Amino acid sequence: FLADDFLKNMEKFDKEEPVYLYCRSGNRSAKAAAQLSEMGFKQIIDLKGGYKAWKDFAEK
Repeated sequence: FLADDFLKNMEKFDKEEPVYLYCRSGNRSAKAAAQLSEMGFKQIIDLKGGYKAWKDFAEK
C-alpha cells in the first residue's frame, strides 16, 4: 500500500475476484481497500482492526 507502485501492481489483478486485505492494526488495509474500491474492485474483504484485533479475539 505504501509502495510507489502499489496501484500499478494492483492493476494486474482481476477486479471481479475477491481481494483479502489485512495489516497489523487495520489502518493501512482500510486505506488500501478504499483505493481498490475506487479502482473498481468488486469484492474487498478487509480484516477490521487488523491482525492485532484478530489475535486478541482468538486469545479470549
